[in-house]
Amino acid sequence: MKVLYVHGLHSNPNPEKVKILEDAKLEVIAPFIDYDKEKGAVYNRVKAIAIEEQVDLVIGSSMGGFIAYWLAKDLNLPALLYNPALYFESVQQFIPKINNNNAPPLYFCLGEKDETVNPTEVKAYLDLQYPSSENFKIINASWLSHGIDLKTFASMTNWFLAETK
Repeated sequence: MKVLYVHGLHSNPNPEKVKILEDAKLEVIAPFIDYDKEKGAVYNRVKAIAIEEQVDLVIGSSMGGFIAYWLAKDLNLPALLYNPALYFESVQQFIPKINNNNAPPLYFCLGEKDETVNPTEVKAYLDLQYPSSENFKIINASWLSHGIDLKTFASMTNWFLAETK
């Protein structure tokens, strides 16, 4: 299976996280994204990569989680999203109009200590989007802030893969 790993703002495709995905027997597509420079072109570029590479899954964190969320809905792919910046209006403009009727399996890992992306705001956003929670699952990670440590990344990846097989 192929996974598209979308890193966050002011970040990069962390080689240790890529290795965790490879160790889980995934073929990893992990492009570097300069969000500041690419601005509104990010979504279309990442979507083109996903289509060209014929990915089966998407994983994203923070701003990458925002991109991965919309990509999952657009291409109807399962997604694992770490602290996705879903409710930030400033980034909504970068997503083109897509078919919002797709309801792929979505898995969220929300850090309860996150001071960058408020987990309560993410949940409120999801409540507005999904009257029923049958299409997604949320792990409330009481130990986690905004950054995703390698142990959490590995365990959440294994959970996600077990759920989506």
